[in-house]
Amino acid sequence: MIPIHLNETIDKLKGPTKEQIIVGNQWAVTALERYHTDGMAKFEFEIDGIPHSSKITWDTGFSRAAMQERVDMANHGAVAMAMFLMAVLLDYGYVEQTEIGEGTDYKFMKAAPADDNLNFMQNGHYVEVSGMLEEGSSNTLSARIKDKHQQIRKGGV
Repeated sequence: MIPIHLNETIDKLKGPTKEQIIVGNQWAVTALERYHTDGMAKFEFEIDGIPHSSKITWDTGFSRAAMQERVDMANHGAVAMAMFLMAVLLDYGYVEQTEIGEGTDYKFMKAAPADDNLNFMQNGHYVEVSGMLEEGSSNTLSARIKDKHQQIRKGGV
């Protein structure tokens, strides 16, 4: 298994700036380093029923002084991981944030939308991002997934 660096998102994804992606990655690394060492971890996940496995690496040489809050770690880190997954592993090249109430957080597209005010007509993959640093008795992964599916249905995406 060939390691994939988290910063590959920078070259693969348009929409956010390079600086925004770097800061998001730093939030993700700050959270990941609580559970993994040596700047790498093996991730196993399922996309559309298909299991995937990847070894992900990251840089550790940055200050975490302004990145201590656990909720921010989970939220910003989850967005960075979603961007990595969609851009690097699934080859979506552009992302834009959606409006609150639409049922999802981001719309990923294979290419940047045309600048003709018809962006709503462009097909994309809508993604709801939910950061969870740790499971607890009242905050489990299965319950969070159920809640997110309900949110998406209400949003009508």
